[in-house]
Amino acid sequence: MFKYFKSVVSLCALLGASSSFAYVEKMPDFKDKRDGRVYKTVQIGEQRWFAENLRFSLKGSYCYEKKDYNCETYGRLYTWAQARMLVDYYNSTSIKKIKKINKVHDICPMGWHIPSNKEWKTMKAFVGKKGISDGVGISLKSPELWEKELRLPAGSDEFGFGALPAGERYFMGEYMDQGSSAQFWASNEYDAGGGYFWRLSYDSRTLDRIYESKENAVSIRCVEDRLYEIKEPPSPVPHIEPKVVEVQGRKLQTVHIGDQVWMANNVDTKVPGSYCYENKEENCQKYGRLYPWTAVVKLAAEYTNKVARDSISKVKPKGICPNGWHVPTARDYYRLDSYLKDIDDAVGVGTNLKSRTGWNESDDALQGTNGFGFNAEPFGVIKYGEPKMICETIIKDIILPEKKGAQPDTILTDSCVVDPEWKPALAFTAHGNFTGFWSGTEADTTTAVVWKLSNDEDDFIQDSAKKEEAYYLRCIMDPPDIDEIYDSTSIYDKRDDNRYKTVVVGEDTWMAENLRFAAPGSYCYEDKDIRCKSYGRLYPWHVAMRLPEDYIDESRTGMIMEEHQGICPDGWHIPTNNEWIALGQKALNMRRGGIGSALKSKEGWVRGGAPISAVSGFNALPSGSRFAEGEYAELGTSAYFWAAQGGDGNGAVYWNIINSKDDFTPMEDFDKFSFSLRCVKNKAAAEKPVAEKPVAEKQ
Repeated sequence: MFKYFKSVVSLCALLGASSSFAYVEKMPDFKDKRDGRVYKTVQIGEQRWFAENLRFSLKGSYCYEKKDYNCETYGRLYTWAQARMLVDYYNSTSIKKIKKINKVHDICPMGWHIPSNKEWKTMKAFVGKKGISDGVGISLKSPELWEKELRLPAGSDEFGFGALPAGERYFMGEYMDQGSSAQFWASNEYDAGGGYFWRLSYDSRTLDRIYESKENAVSIRCVEDRLYEIKEPPSPVPHIEPKVVEVQGRKLQTVHIGDQVWMANNVDTKVPGSYCYENKEENCQKYGRLYPWTAVVKLAAEYTNKVARDSISKVKPKGICPNGWHVPTARDYYRLDSYLKDIDDAVGVGTNLKSRTGWNESDDALQGTNGFGFNAEPFGVIKYGEPKMICETIIKDIILPEKKGAQPDTILTDSCVVDPEWKPALAFTAHGNFTGFWSGTEADTTTAVVWKLSNDEDDFIQDSAKKEEAYYLRCIMDPPDIDEIYDSTSIYDKRDDNRYKTVVVGEDTWMAENLRFAAPGSYCYEDKDIRCKSYGRLYPWHVAMRLPEDYIDESRTGMIMEEHQGICPDGWHIPTNNEWIALGQKALNMRRGGIGSALKSKEGWVRGGAPISAVSGFNALPSGSRFAEGEYAELGTSAYFWAAQGGDGNGAVYWNIINSKDDFTPMEDFDKFSFSLRCVKNKAAAEKPVAEKPVAEKQ
């Protein structure tokens, strides 16, 4: 495997690789009566999908590089208008004005259709929850024909979807990405010139929705018009029971999400200027109160049109929240949003925050799951009413798909202007479709930051709103003081005032957090400071070791010490390979799951992976990595830690834990990736043997 394999083989032999697959319902093949072609099909959740790309030969569709064998292997490529069986005119024109557009059949066989965004999202959510592989993209990709990315496992195709890297035809006529990506149309358009497709890539674990030109030609998967029963019992819907705490003589329901504690209900504190929805007192009891921003932060109404940033705390604006709580800042909401994105990539953050009932159905978004107990209900807000418009309708007749006897379809185009007599006024609006929460962060003189949930969005959206508009409030508990977080066994890094929890495992004392020291050449995930606070920094090996950048290829004798400090604090060093092995063996001996289970943290890992016991206290966080080219990957699904071993052209040793397995595996890196770092406490001087020669030279 690599140069240091012999030293770790006994540990790796104790670890079994996962060989299980997702539960898949067998479905019969489908014959397309139009051309006699037969397609494999597969049931995924309640849906039945083609397990091959469509090959129906529509005039004007494409074979990759105009070669027929590519059509046979990968299916044909279609523009968006071709996919919807419309004339090319609709590659640059919206279909919203077509009367009875739903009666225009698309290119899929009768009884099947091109999936909508919502149907793609439904499939993605099922695969994300039920899949064994570490990522929806891995679960859907075929093991064959994809280019290899050494950092990612090959496709497992565990649901039988069989996604092949068919590439695409760019609207300028260039064929690209066969072998490296797969794109599938959704039935939805974005605007006149753009549509949505869903992409898999050789170097990604995810299935992503992309907006692109309708004139691009990509693959098509058809989904059946009917739904099927899921015969395997579904996983139980998670039920989060709010914890009741007493604050100032009043009982509050709270929910713990990541390292934050939120109120599980909207605030209902009666203050001047607040409202009950539709001015009905019983709605305050049901929904909580609606507040203009100045009431939330407890400022005079004059600050509706006046800068308030010097009058409220930027870190913990107390406002009308009870003692020990504060109005969430935009940063608090961002931490919530980031955590939920990290922990559950199967559905959007908004889907996890929304309640399971009360929201009106939408063709563009999934129903709420209340996956973490936040239970946001669609109680509407008070906003400025929509402007009154004066519109002139222009009528055109256009021939739709060319066929015998086709009748012109009527296109209505509206030319609208705002009624000059309309005056803006506040109004109760969007009950059942929308809710929003104030932050304590001001945007400018007249607006403040608000976070919104909508029935037709899966995300949690940051926006700004006029201060006199009224939204709900959720208070967040003040973070604990540093003395509450760190006990006497923690270490203090005097270089940057960082503190770190520690844990004793066997004979070694380890940091129980990733190093956050801002060494030159290190990174925060996605270059966001908030990631460093949660996950620590990512370091190239030579930066962590404080060695020359070319050391791996041009080693220098004597530069790697037995207890090599590198960028660790004084009295601590970068772990040797033997110390990592000893850690793994002690974790395995704890007999509560495997090594990965014992070493992982309880929080932070994407749901649906291997079980976690966290019994070791090592608290391995899935902090991901940074590629040499600057791309970040695998936050929430993988942890990589450097060892003080490398050189002589043989790479640098690192140890890896991934979400889907219980393994703890050593590997080598040749390409200057950036990984996390844990430090180990130096042994007492009297206990240290004299090093005969550097570790890098011992083979």
